[in-house]
Amino acid sequence: MSRVNKKPEIRRAEIIEASLELFRENGYNQTAVDDIVNKLGIAKGTFYYHFKTKYDIMIAIVERLAEEKVNMVKVLAETEGMTVEAKMYTILWEQPYEDESKIIEFLHHEHNASIHQKVLVQAVQDSAPYVTQILNQGMAEGTFQIQDPQETAEFILVGINFMFDPGIFLWSEDIVERKKLAFTRIIERMLGDSFTFSNLSKTSLKQK
Repeated sequence: MSRVNKKPEIRRAEIIEASLELFRENGYNQTAVDDIVNKLGIAKGTFYYHFKTKYDIMIAIVERLAEEKVNMVKVLAETEGMTVEAKMYTILWEQPYEDESKIIEFLHHEHNASIHQKVLVQAVQDSAPYVTQILNQGMAEGTFQIQDPQETAEFILVGINFMFDPGIFLWSEDIVERKKLAFTRIIERMLGDSFTFSNLSKTSLKQK
């Protein structure tokens, strides 16, 4: 039976998807290149045309998952008609982080801890400029009083991405809610002595 020739970008995406599924089921270290090519029914040469090693697939997955997180923050930073308070609150609690069950299972697999960490670190580093942009906007408007906007942005992102990742801390719902409240108060103090999120309404969290 003749092999189906597909566009390089389509074949590459298929290899990533198949690898993601296998990594989710078995873990990164427990998955071999042979497993990936057998799942797709392709030759090893096809695999190596797109990726030199299995590690290259892992890097591609990290970049893809981090990019999804970063794009959410980028869109917020560039959204007009939305207050800086609403933007920051959305970054804290309204974003659908890791909303795909396959992605969650993949990142939280016990053998994928190193990949999970790489995704979170990449997301923090790439999102920081956009959060800094929002903080600078708030400072220019007189809403925030911050001395170190870049480091403040990094602190907020590290806290959200690590502290509230269910694959890192296995807290009960009650504990998570208590820590969210405490974290919100900490962020309020970081953004200004008199700043508070309490005046935000549901409608103010949406683009006007």
